[in-house]
Amino acid sequence: MEQNYIIDNLKANTARDSALETLMDVERVIDNANIYAYKNWIEGEIVEGPHIDRYWVTLTLMYPHALMPDPEGAARLISNGCQVFYAQDELVSAAKLKSPEDSEGIDGMDGKRPGQTRAKKVIKPIWLVTLVVPRKFIEEIESSKLRVDDLDINSDQVEAGYTDEISADSEIGDGLGLE
Repeated sequence: MEQNYIIDNLKANTARDSALETLMDVERVIDNANIYAYKNWIEGEIVEGPHIDRYWVTLTLMYPHALMPDPEGAARLISNGCQVFYAQDELVSAAKLKSPEDSEGIDGMDGKRPGQTRAKKVIKPIWLVTLVVPRKFIEEIESSKLRVDDLDINSDQVEAGYTDEISADSEIGDGLGLE
């Protein structure tokens, strides 16, 4: 997997509000399934997606090879109706130019930046974990945001209660000469 491919994919996703909202909804599904309790699941980086289909949302996470996410977390997602696919791959990125040994020399006329120094390619082993989440779970998360034990919670009333208490406390403080 090329680093430039990942960057282009992320640029495309940040340009679409629906993609960002979908990613946040998928994150809520993962969080509600308590997947982050399993080793290394929190370390994933989005490298592809979301691909939004009629019934599914697909995205791919990248992990360093030494930080493979715990397969028990994947089993939990699978038992909740998701699909999880593991794959080994290599990340091709540019080395940081700290010394002349880090470069391949001057880029020729056939390169993207002729006449400039080109960094050596660094190849690192990685894990790619593709998650396929049913859209019905995303819609269920949205509809159950403010439901606890089958009770509807009106967040406006809760916030109004806090502001009333704050204003009441400040009035009491003013009446006692406290500041």
